[in-house]
Amino acid sequence: MSAFGRAMLDQLAQPNRPVTFRMSLGGLGINCPCQDFIRVRPEEREIIRQSLEGNGHPRVLDIGCGIGRHSSLVRLLSPGAEITVVEADHDLREHTVNAVAGAVSYEQIDFIPPGERFDIVFLLGNGLGIFGTERATRDGLRQIHGMLSERGCAIIESGTIDNGEFCEALHRIEYDGHVDGPFTWGYATRHWLERELAAAGFTVQSFRHSTRGGPFFIINATRG
Repeated sequence: MSAFGRAMLDQLAQPNRPVTFRMSLGGLGINCPCQDFIRVRPEEREIIRQSLEGNGHPRVLDIGCGIGRHSSLVRLLSPGAEITVVEADHDLREHTVNAVAGAVSYEQIDFIPPGERFDIVFLLGNGLGIFGTERATRDGLRQIHGMLSERGCAIIESGTIDNGEFCEALHRIEYDGHVDGPFTWGYATRHWLERELAAAGFTVQSFRHSTRGGPFFIINATRG
């Protein structure tokens, strides 16, 4: 189990005791509360609700699902949805499959069978960063575009931590004697993401600031 996964599951097991993990980012150590990663924020709830409107049995792909907080909301709002989750941590993946009835899971998006198409793809929780480098993120956006149905949409969260348009930051996570990384996580500005979405064949439908604070934002973009 990863350090991040262990921290999340410990927080779920002890909901009344705040659990934190330590993240090192460019030499700066930050204590991160796990509760920020197990709750659906108000703006996330609203944009997920809007994406499900008028779509009776959507096919949903949740990339980097963690404990499955967004997929669980989809199941609540749209019981007939077909939900696929992607999560590298085995224990978090198993937790989500157990928590979200009928969910299908994969370790990586590359393991999803060719030809699968989805109506909604989530890259929430600063999910754009999962691809790591700038080049890999561009490739990832094109890959997601190819996985969307004709009128499908991608809901993507990102943000910046420096003055560049795209930052490749080294992360290291520590919790209870376990360590993840260092690994590369990508951060993008709105201008970078909107430009690259257009280059990949998306049309941006909406933009909103994230209530997580700072420069983070969520973009909803449709195929075509």
